Amino acid sequence: MSELARFTRVAIDMDTCISCGACIEVCPYDALEFDENMKARLLWDKCQDDFSCIESCPVNCIYKVSEAPEELKKEKGGWYRFSRELTPEEMKAFEEWRQKYGVEVEPAQ
Repeated sequence: MSELARFTRVAIDMDTCISCGACIEVCPYDALEFDENMKARLLWDKCQDDFSCIESCPVNCIYKVSEAPEELKKEKGGWYRFSRELTPEEMKAFEEWRQKYGVEVEPAQ
């Protein structure tokens, strides 16, 4: 199993996000960014399960993927992307992660 495959990561309800940036500020791995609408978005390949972003969110819109509402994993896209092109091994880890946590939405471009 690759290093990337062992992390749970977070899911973000972008409809609830208020664009405060608290999560982005506290992440020690720079695994969150603002998207084009100033909503928080996960950088999948950078997340290392610190979860301080969850605690910092004043509107509780960030979840461990394992605990996220099903609609975020199956219907609401745009909450994550890759920070770079993944290697074949990393893509395999990504697909394993998607299957393990039931994430059906594609990463944002």
